Amino acid sequence: MVFAEIKPQIEQLPHGEQLKAIAFLKHLLRADSPDYQRELAQRHADIEAGKKISLTDAKRRLE
Repeated sequence: MVFAEIKPQIEQLPHGEQLKAIAFLKHLLRADSPDYQRELAQRHADIEAGKKISLTDAKRRLE
């Protein structure tokens, strides 16, 4: 599958679903980065420690 095949489908997605697709692609592109892995580990630790973010902040991070 190539991008040209899925591009029209992406364009038809509602805005919220496009944001999810963007977040997923960003994750895939950074998944092997040690810095990104540390960032994810820190965020997970923060959540486990009871530190949470608002929905607004979470959406802002996806932009």
